[in-house]
Amino acid sequence: MESAIKVENLSKVFYNKKKETEKEREVWALNSASFEVKKGEIFGLLGPNGAGKTTAIRCIAGLLKPYSGSVFVNGENIQHETHLFRKKMGFLTENHGNYEHLSVYDNLSFFGSFYDVENLDQRIHDVLSRMGLYDRKDLRAGKLSKGQKQRLAIARAILHDPQILFFDEPTSGLDPIASVKVRELILGLKGKNRTLFINSHNLEEVQKICDRVAILDLGKIKRIGTPAELRKDLFKTQEMTCTLKNPVTQQMKDILAQFDTIKQFRVEDNKIFVYSDDIDETTPEIVKRLVSLDAKILDVNRTVHSLEDIYIKLMEDEELPK
Repeated sequence: MESAIKVENLSKVFYNKKKETEKEREVWALNSASFEVKKGEIFGLLGPNGAGKTTAIRCIAGLLKPYSGSVFVNGENIQHETHLFRKKMGFLTENHGNYEHLSVYDNLSFFGSFYDVENLDQRIHDVLSRMGLYDRKDLRAGKLSKGQKQRLAIARAILHDPQILFFDEPTSGLDPIASVKVRELILGLKGKNRTLFINSHNLEEVQKICDRVAILDLGKIKRIGTPAELRKDLFKTQEMTCTLKNPVTQQMKDILAQFDTIKQFRVEDNKIFVYSDDIDETTPEIVKRLVSLDAKILDVNRTVHSLEDIYIKLMEDEELPK
C-alpha cells in the first residue's frame, strides 16, 4: 500500500537554559524516529506523557522544524514549500483552539477563509450537520459543552477536506459518552483517500479505532505494527480455555498431544487450558476434534492481550537489565 507519510531518522532537540552544561541543556524530544503511515489507514502514536508524541505530530505537520531527519508526504519532502502541504492537512490540537466569543458558524467562517474552499457557506452547513452542531450554529462557542467544543474543533480540521488529519489527544478531558461520540466521528472520517494520524496515551481509545500503532518512548520508536502483530511479537504463546460439561477423557488428552501447533496444555477438572503460538488458528480445529470425541463444550474463551497489556509488557521489558 502506498504511503501517505514517511518519517526518516527524525530528531528534535530543545534546550533547557537552566542547566549548567551544554550536554545537560539538551532535551531530545525525538531521537532518530522512523516510521511510515499508509494511505487510508488510521495510525496511532502511543506513549506516556513526555514521550515526544506532540513534537512528532508538529514536525510532521510542518509546525516545527526538526533538528535532523526528513518527512515525506505523498512522496514529497515537506521541507520544500511547507505552506503548500499544510493546505492538504487538518490539525486538531489537544486544546480545541476555538474562538469562544465567536459563534459556531463564525469560527468556521474565519478559519475557512484561510483556504480556497468552494462555496464556503454550504461547506460550513454540511460540516456542522455532520458534526451534529447545525442547530447550534448561531450559539457562541464558549457556551458549548466540552464534547461539542471538540466536535467544533474537528469540524474546523475537516472544513477544507484535507487528505491527512492529525488528532492530538482527541478525547482528552471528555466524559465517557462524549468520548464515544468523538471516536465514532473519527471512524466516520476514514476513507481510502484520507489518512488519520492520532496521538494518544489512551490505550483503549487507540485499540478501538487504529489500524496500526507505533509505541514511542523517550523520543524513540519501540515497536510498530497492528495490535495482533505486537501481541504475537511480545507474547510468545497465547491461551485458550475450553470448559466441558462432561469429564476430560484420556482420549481427548491424547488427541491434544498430537497437535503440532500446541506448545503445552493442561487439564483441571472439566477445563482444558491450551497454549499455542497462534490460538486463532488452533482453536477451531481443537473444538472440532473434541466434539468428534463427544465432548459437551460449554464455553471456549481465548485470552486476547489488550493494547494495554502490550504496552505494559513492552515497557517492563525495556526496563530489564541487559
